[in-house]
This record gives sequence, C-alpha cells and structure tokens, in this order.
Amino acid sequence: MDHVTDLDLPGGGHTAIVGVDGGGPGDPVVILLPALGVAAGYYGPFAAALAAEGVAVLSADFPGQGVSRPLASRKNDFGYAAVSDDVVAATVAVAQERHAGRPLAFLGHSFGGQVALVHLATHASPVSALVLIGSGSPYWRGFPNRLKLLVQTQTLGAIASVRGHWPGDRVGFGGRQPRKLMREWARFARRGDLAVERGEVVGEPDFSGVGLPVLAITLDNDALAPQGSVDNLAGKLTGARVEHRFVTRAAGEDGPAFDHFTWVRHPGSFAAEVAVWLRDAVSR
Repeated sequence: MDHVTDLDLPGGGHTAIVGVDGGGPGDPVVILLPALGVAAGYYGPFAAALAAEGVAVLSADFPGQGVSRPLASRKNDFGYAAVSDDVVAATVAVAQERHAGRPLAFLGHSFGGQVALVHLATHASPVSALVLIGSGSPYWRGFPNRLKLLVQTQTLGAIASVRGHWPGDRVGFGGRQPRKLMREWARFARRGDLAVERGEVVGEPDFSGVGLPVLAITLDNDALAPQGSVDNLAGKLTGARVEHRFVTRAAGEDGPAFDHFTWVRHPGSFAAEVAVWLRDAVSR
C-alpha cells in the first residue's frame, strides 16, 4: 500500500496511514483495522484486490506496530481506548478529507474487529457499515479447547503484567503489546465482557446502540476465531443487522486453503464477495 500521511499521537508517539485508491464518487471507502501485532502494510494484497473492485482502502499501524513508535513498554502503556480514540478516530478523519462524500465502512480483522466495536459504541461515527473477518471474542467458552484457552490467555496477561509488556514479537503471538491492553484482553477472555479502562472507570461500552449493517465472516480452519468466538462478539451487537457467513476455500489456483491469515495475502474472489456486500450495505 502507498503511504498516505503521518499521524502524531498523544504523548509524543507517531504512526502512519497507508492506503490504496479505487473507485470514485459514491463508491465505498474501507478503513481496515488490523489484527493484533500485524502491520497495516501486511494487508496490501487484499487492499489491492478491493481497489480493483472499486473500493478504496485506508489503514493505520496501531500504536507500537509496523512503523509506529514508541514500542509498548512499562512507560508506554495503553489499552483499547487509546487505539480507538487516537488512531481509529484520526484515520476516519483522514478518510473523510481524502475521500469526501464517499460512504465509509470499517473492516476489522481479528483484534481489529474488537476495536471497531469499541469505537462505534463510544463515538458519533460517519461509518455506515462493518465487516468482521476472523474477528471474535477471546472468551474461553467460545472455543473447543476451553480450559486450555483460559489458561493460555490468563498466562499471557500475567506475563505482560510482570514484564511491563507482552513480548509477542519474541514468542510468536500478537506482537509486542502493552500490559494495559493485555490486561483488558485477558479479562475479556476470562469473563466475556469487553471492559475498557478509561481512567478509574472500567466497563463494557453499550454496544446495543450500534445500529449499522454488519457482515460477520467466520473462516474455515480458523483456530483463533472459531464459530463460537465469532458468534460471541457479533452477539454483542443486539441493535445491528448482522449477517453471518462461513467462508471456505480449498487449496488451488487462488492460493492456499483459507485460515485466519491466508485470505489476506491470497484473496482470490473473496475480495469481490466483500465488495459486493459493502456496496449494498452502504446504500441501505
């Protein structure tokens, strides 16, 4: 994806927005929210495929990911609120300026979908549709290996608390993440409520007020967001029009079999399917 602009973050940090232009007046613009520890640029092939369908894409590196600095540390600590309030809000503003008058949609992958829900529930947003891809709740009861998942998520939270950050860049899961975010995420996995910390106030936003059309996609072979996990997250949107789809693709000409990540680098016809839904959703 092409560099669009740099963003200054509160506290002296910075990040960048990348994107791919596509379509024209009246065509959707997707604000793509990445998975935990994944740089925005990783989504280049999928973004290019959407652009070929007339859908423009913008995406920002979340704090401490990709080109964003500083990295998470005991000193540089933040949670869901900062990602939603600082990065997502700024990306929406850039989208409105760069693609004035065009309808906006969020596309959240995995953790990015959770951030999308937090943002939509806590901001007056111009976004008119939401696509969730491989995006679920980490709540342990939504997974086949429930107790194993519970132990893993709570261990991750404990390590982040002791070290001052989660060293996912070293252990191969989730990238380097701040302890506050991992504390919120571990609580989410343990209790099932996405309780966001804002100062002394800790609580789950009122998701019932999110009333836009939602496409919740469960991917075949996705151990990180199985059907139960996806249902638990989408189920929070009691005021939205949620459409569920299960997407599968065997290995073949379009690339490897679908799982949590392969669709990003080998989208094939999947991008066209998403684009068709987006056009219909933003016109409702």
